[in-house]
Amino acid sequence: MAPVTLNVYDLTSQMNSWTYWCGVGVFHAGVEVYGIEYAYGGHDYDVSGIFATRPREAPGAAFRESIHMGETDLTAAQVQHLVQQMGHHYKGNKYHLLQLNCNHFASDMCLQLTAKPVPSWVSRLAGLAVMLHCFLPGSWVPPLQTPSAMPEVQSNVPVARGKRRAITRDASRQKLLDSPLSDEPPPLDTSASRV
Repeated sequence: MAPVTLNVYDLTSQMNSWTYWCGVGVFHAGVEVYGIEYAYGGHDYDVSGIFATRPREAPGAAFRESIHMGETDLTAAQVQHLVQQMGHHYKGNKYHLLQLNCNHFASDMCLQLTAKPVPSWVSRLAGLAVMLHCFLPGSWVPPLQTPSAMPEVQSNVPVARGKRRAITRDASRQKLLDSPLSDEPPPLDTSASRV
């Protein structure tokens, strides 16, 4: 078993020094496992936006704290495979400051490795900004993406300790892990689909 650590960074340390104690802030997060930290960022290309760095050395951010998220039974090779599969969903040109950012990636990766999401305060500010988007100046935040019109599906995806669990997500996020850690894909259960 390998420890899984969430590394949290300040993107605006001056503002975060005031807002952190209120449970919000502008944070970057990466997931450390097997001595590598994985994070997600945006770029202009339709390829994975996931990148790897040395732990606690994210570029352009000031390290704040590490949070032990649990342990994973996945091997280093299985973690690499998981990251590659997640890259199909977390493409650089799909990055969105509020709706699909590094904190969303970190939470999804922690869910896959430990079955626990990141603490809510890490991405709380983005969630609040989505809810209050209509009150914010357009120059402050990018336009919101419309929700997918695709139906929700239920499928088995690989998670911590080699177990499978059912996760209901909209179909656009279901592609997060479109193949399991084994050679055969899990069966797709469409009985829970909504049209």
